[in-house]
Amino acid sequence: MGNTDNILTKINFLEAESVISLNEAGTRFAKEGEIQKAEENFLKAVELDPLYPQSYHNLGILQASQQRIKEAIKNLEKLIELEPEDPEHYNNLGIVYFLGESFCDSELYFTKALEIDKDNPGALLNLGKLLFNMERTEEAVTLIERFHNIDTSNTEALDVLGMCFLKLNDNERAKSFWEKALEIDPDLHQVKNRLQDLNNSKLY
Repeated sequence: MGNTDNILTKINFLEAESVISLNEAGTRFAKEGEIQKAEENFLKAVELDPLYPQSYHNLGILQASQQRIKEAIKNLEKLIELEPEDPEHYNNLGIVYFLGESFCDSELYFTKALEIDKDNPGALLNLGKLLFNMERTEEAVTLIERFHNIDTSNTEALDVLGMCFLKLNDNERAKSFWEKALEIDPDLHQVKNRLQDLNNSKLY
């Protein structure tokens, strides 16, 4: 009986190793631009072990990068079934829904990520950007400022905060955030242009 247990343990170990190696190979192919080969490896991994979460993550992200939104959503939803307490999965699904222009669903999943981890940086920034695009500017400011307190050097957050305050007619604060962004990265051409337009504006 002991020998049988040892054999089964070895088989399980080899299967786990195969799933890991398939995902590693798929990731390598994806980085090299071999998308079809990458997907084939991820699909083989799913077939080999349908309960291994990383396969669904890799497959969903790959499909999302190709704008295959429905397929990506299906795989990321399966991932959430397997690991329901990981906020990053909800954040990623929110991004995919945003790519598919399903903004209400996008907001729902970013919010779920923050219910699990109220200071999740990705969800704070992504929900903030989404709300800005939905003309809910004051809500956007609250979230992106929370993100900014976590990561003060993120130029994207500084840029969006500048746009938020411009929309709220607070030109001084808009200017301040854009100037901070350019201090960190002087080559942000869009930010330069926004700041120049603000400085040249008769309203400023």
